[in-house]
Amino acid sequence: MKLFHILNTLALAISINGVTIPDGVMDISDPLITSPPDPHLEKRINADAIEKERQKLADAQAKFHGSGTSLSDYPSPWIRTIYGSVVERVVPTVVAGVTLSAKPPKETNGLEGWISLQKNGKPKTIRPQLKNGHTKNPSPTYGTWFATPTTVVYTKEELKAHNMADDETHTEVEWIEDDDTYHSLNPIMRCTPDSYFKKGLTKNMLSEPFCFPKDNSVWKAGESYFITWYSKFFETKTVRFHLSGVKPSLRDHGLKKRDEDSKEKRSAIMENGGTITAGSFWKSDWVSNDQGMFPIDVLESFLKDDSQMERKVLLSIQPDNISDEDFDLLKNSLVLEIIRPGNVYKHHNEDLKLLEEKQKNPHLQVEVEDGINYEKYFAIMGIPTVVIFLAFCMYCFVMYNKVDLSDLKVRKAAGKNHNHRRIPFKKNNGYLPQHNSDIPLQTYKGD
Repeated sequence: MKLFHILNTLALAISINGVTIPDGVMDISDPLITSPPDPHLEKRINADAIEKERQKLADAQAKFHGSGTSLSDYPSPWIRTIYGSVVERVVPTVVAGVTLSAKPPKETNGLEGWISLQKNGKPKTIRPQLKNGHTKNPSPTYGTWFATPTTVVYTKEELKAHNMADDETHTEVEWIEDDDTYHSLNPIMRCTPDSYFKKGLTKNMLSEPFCFPKDNSVWKAGESYFITWYSKFFETKTVRFHLSGVKPSLRDHGLKKRDEDSKEKRSAIMENGGTITAGSFWKSDWVSNDQGMFPIDVLESFLKDDSQMERKVLLSIQPDNISDEDFDLLKNSLVLEIIRPGNVYKHHNEDLKLLEEKQKNPHLQVEVEDGINYEKYFAIMGIPTVVIFLAFCMYCFVMYNKVDLSDLKVRKAAGKNHNHRRIPFKKNNGYLPQHNSDIPLQTYKGD
């Protein structure tokens, strides 16, 4: 044992004096011994982290557009041949869960789903069903709304009609369908005058050229919607859209007589006295008029600031043959409401403070946000004021005319144990009810 301690002490002294330990005495491959990091492993870890962040960003962008799909779920581009010999590459896009320009299936049975729109322009998938030999909810047809009437002249040689003379011709008007090369890739139902809706105070105005969204619909910030219009309404190649702030008013309830020949298609809110606060705060890019459909992402910046929870806006469509100076925002427009989801608008206290400041100093210019109407507060205060004034007038009338109200008595309710209705009676010349046998009745004395 002493020999072992001596050798151990000697080895320790040798290592302290800097003597090199022979190879094999200490194995540096021991996993407990820290080794320098592998540069290749570090690069692979960084690449994985970057890929995760990229995928997270793509998922967030897809979720913002309402698709709910990740980048890897997007359909792949495909190739098709159009007009007989023209080859083009088609890149599908996903908006609000709808795949535009998707590759059509090789086999179809007429029961393929199509996209309808809700009141606010949100897409809704419709699945046709075959019941008892009839197709329920089939794909929409458009008649001749997207066809052009064309006069065609045929000769006898072309028709090969046996009952035509050699020099006789046949004239006929045919409806030639428009080019459907790109519309066939759009699953969303197209807008036609059959889909116009009624708007205005008396619902006597058409929404032309809009089909969706409906007037006074609600848009939520952070979601995507579709705007559809009848493409043949404008004889232009491109159009664009405007959003303008609207301030509703309660003073005008639509009692003013409107010219029946007026062609201004206004919303009921505008007929009620609503006004545009300023010019358009948002404009879209110029898009193809023939497309008849435009997806819009409702941004939170459409609301003025973080404290604003809702806002009335005017949606207007501008054809390219009308300049910005001559463009009327009210013409061909409808009103929408943009809200911030997940919260309730409660700014009444702030509105009341502004109202108090305005009452204390009528000459004070108070800045008012879009959508704040002080007329409603005047109406709220006016109702109890009128009631109190009428009660005071009645009191003055009674006191001035000295009206005796002592005969007015409150009739007591019947007891709780009485199920029958109590019939009142009155003592008159000694006559009493017959059911009281303790009191003698007065006999009738004749003449």
